Amino acid sequence: MSASAFLVDADHIDALLTAGLAYARDLGALTWYYPTPDGPAPDDLSDLARQLTPSTAGRVGAMLLAENMRSVNHTRGSEGWEPPYLYRELPGDPDPVVVLKAISCLQAQSCEHPGWPDSEAYAFCDALHRMAVCRLPGWRQLTDTAWPIKNRRIFEQPEPA
Repeated sequence: MSASAFLVDADHIDALLTAGLAYARDLGALTWYYPTPDGPAPDDLSDLARQLTPSTAGRVGAMLLAENMRSVNHTRGSEGWEPPYLYRELPGDPDPVVVLKAISCLQAQSCEHPGWPDSEAYAFCDALHRMAVCRLPGWRQLTDTAWPIKNRRIFEQPEPA
């Protein structure tokens, strides 16, 4: 357990949400699945689907900050509250490497309490991570022959699309 957990700034959350919304223009809405806390499992998994949209961004950001605060409280043995959250889009085109580092930071600051792996924030971070990876330079240019790898010299001679 780390005593160094801290609450990320609203700008950090804004960056994650801005990226998810921006990437959705090319890849479709950022969607993650989160089980409902009570009752039987639904017959249709779409009942568990959550999506990041301009209208849900504020709720999603507040959820991320609340999960981060749970971790901070756990490490410090305190009962603090996260500040109110209002989503504000960041300007520019989100760089996937920056987004991946931002996800990593939020995960590191939110994982200190035992409920983290089962949290909605964890599911959101996983979904955004997968979306950001698809935006890495070269990802779309490789053909399907790059997976599964059949060329022993793939690192020396990547196969273009």
